[in-house]
Amino acid sequence: MNKVTVIKSAKAECKTCHEAHRVVLDALESGFQGRVTLEVLINDGNSEVKTYGIISTPVFAINKKIYSMGKPLLKEKVIAWILKEIGN
Repeated sequence: MNKVTVIKSAKAECKTCHEAHRVVLDALESGFQGRVTLEVLINDGNSEVKTYGIISTPVFAINKKIYSMGKPLLKEKVIAWILKEIGN
C-alpha cells in the first residue's frame, strides 16, 4: 500500500504544519480511502524523520519521495501528486 507522510514541527504553535496536516486529510477524503495510508511524524530528532533529510517543516511525501518542504500545501496539488504517484 502507498504511504503518504506529513512531517510536522515539534513546536505546537506551527500553524503551517497543522494546516498542512488538515489539507492532506481533506485530500485523502477525496477518494483515496483504502489506496493510501497516512503517517504523521513529528520532527523531534528521531531516526525515522532523519531518513528524510529534511531542512524545514512541514514536509509532504509519498512513499518517502518528498513533494513539498517548508511550504503551505494546496489540496489540489496534494491530490495531483498522489494521482501522479499511485495512478488513477
